[in-house]
Amino acid sequence: MGISDSSAQTGLDDTDYPMLERQVASLLEDEHNFIANAANFAAFLYHELPNVNWLGFYFIEDDESLVLGPFGGHPACARLPKGRGVCGQAVRERRTVTVDDVGTFGDHIVCDSESRSELVVPLIVHGRIIGVLDVDAPIPARFKPADVAGLERLVARFIESPAIPSTRLTSRPQQRANERISIQTCRDHHVVIRYLIEEIDKADSTDSTRALLERLHAVMIAHLRLEDDSLYPQLRLSQNEVVRWKAERYSIEMGDLGERFAALFLFWTRDDALRSDPGGFIREWSAFKQILTVRIDAEDHDLYVAADADAV
Repeated sequence: MGISDSSAQTGLDDTDYPMLERQVASLLEDEHNFIANAANFAAFLYHELPNVNWLGFYFIEDDESLVLGPFGGHPACARLPKGRGVCGQAVRERRTVTVDDVGTFGDHIVCDSESRSELVVPLIVHGRIIGVLDVDAPIPARFKPADVAGLERLVARFIESPAIPSTRLTSRPQQRANERISIQTCRDHHVVIRYLIEEIDKADSTDSTRALLERLHAVMIAHLRLEDDSLYPQLRLSQNEVVRWKAERYSIEMGDLGERFAALFLFWTRDDALRSDPGGFIREWSAFKQILTVRIDAEDHDLYVAADADAV
């Protein structure tokens, strides 16, 4: 039976997305097998969404080609070459891609000749793309902005399910545990930094001052590396917009502070620099110490507090 004129005009705009999200959450919440959840998710949406002739997953393999996953509809291409087609564009650009007429998309890969329009949503988990959700329709211009928003919310709900492939990803509980470890280690660094600040202020010789600066330099390097390699990337993936914003702002500010300390360290640990101009060191150190103390106080009482709450 063909599609009537009235049904051809029907899009996802008419779908009760809040209801679908609740149903998807209920469908996935008690299952910890990734394939089972992906299969149920694809089958459920294929039958619930109007004017869709294919809906399913493609997952990224080690060579970054896309391999067919659970789906609803006719048999499809088992593999899509890296970067090719609408799916490849969604992976490459890390965004949802819609095509109103696949016949005009120069790199379109034909798996089902009935498909006229297409929507592809990337699956981004902890900052990594693990695949895409591909949706085809037998009518042109099937997917409107409301469709994009609706399917992106449904994909987000799928990603939040307890079943995440352990060979590719860090589970949410493990990610949260890693965040807590990083936050506590950063706090421990701050304790040492405060101690070294006090010791530098009390140092009674240039040799002692230089040795303490070298110890502070080692702690600062470890602290900056932990923040840049672990804490900030984790917090930038937070679902809390405030935490993401704080992570970005603090990251920029800490980069400037790190560069300032590196310049101070390199200059004042040169031969005879401390002996030849002790007053100059005191002035520069006092100014930097004030900025550093304000910074670590802000991290302890603002950034880390927000991060702790987000990691619960």
